[in-house]
Amino acid sequence: MSEDSTTYSPAKEDAPVKFDARLAEGVAYFEQMLEIMPDDRTTLEFLVVAYDMLGQHEKGQKSLVSLAELLVKEHDIEALRGLLPRLEASDYSPAKALFLKVSTLTAPAPDLTPERPKELTESEKTALAAQEAIKSERVLLNVLRDAGIISAADCELFSGHLVAPNAGGRLFLISALHILKNENETLYEKCVEHLADRFGTPPIPLAAFEPPAQYFKGYSATMLRLRGAVPFARLGSITLVAMLNPADAELKAALEAVGPCRLYLADPAAVEAALDRAFGSSSGGGSA
Repeated sequence: MSEDSTTYSPAKEDAPVKFDARLAEGVAYFEQMLEIMPDDRTTLEFLVVAYDMLGQHEKGQKSLVSLAELLVKEHDIEALRGLLPRLEASDYSPAKALFLKVSTLTAPAPDLTPERPKELTESEKTALAAQEAIKSERVLLNVLRDAGIISAADCELFSGHLVAPNAGGRLFLISALHILKNENETLYEKCVEHLADRFGTPPIPLAAFEPPAQYFKGYSATMLRLRGAVPFARLGSITLVAMLNPADAELKAALEAVGPCRLYLADPAAVEAALDRAFGSSSGGGSA
């Protein structure tokens, strides 16, 4: 993993703050979550990034300190190492004090990053990834069926809509949630609520984020486009990723192989739009 993928880069002080009502709503939701679970790492990671985007400096610094203290308690050295530049640059006294403590805890250690396996050709990636993506989406439907959220008949119906890219090799999103929302939005919302609770992947307003191109480096473009995953922010060594299938164990493993990440659910249309912006309109077309 390259050095720039393990260091959190805060917004420049002279950059104009862009208020986004959707992001503010997302922040309000996670602030409520924090009152219930003050040591929830997923919530703290999101708030540090979101407060920075909204220009809420004091809240961002307090969340940064809370996150750093939690990571110290968990002894997550890799994540703490990624927070060091942020703590060092802070003008908040508790953050400066934590910088000294974290510096001691994160003394240089040997690089244990595993070597990446040899890359497949693009045509091999497309063919293999498409079939595996369909399998993973059927697993998601089975999870929803077994939980009684969708019926067995609906499971079969939606499963039948899952198709691979055409013979021309064109890539497009393969997503059961995409189909569910198109067919029955009320049922889709129930499914998202169940998946968020079961897999610990809270929904976020992805449309409020504009991830730069470098966030996608290191990941398989074929995997992201077919399976609907968008790395939308970074916090130290942690990449925040929006996805459409939290039951997809293979996707999670592939993301973690690049680096540690935190997963969130997002609206299918927002995921597809973000992929279109990142890779071009050839990633579009839906999943039906």
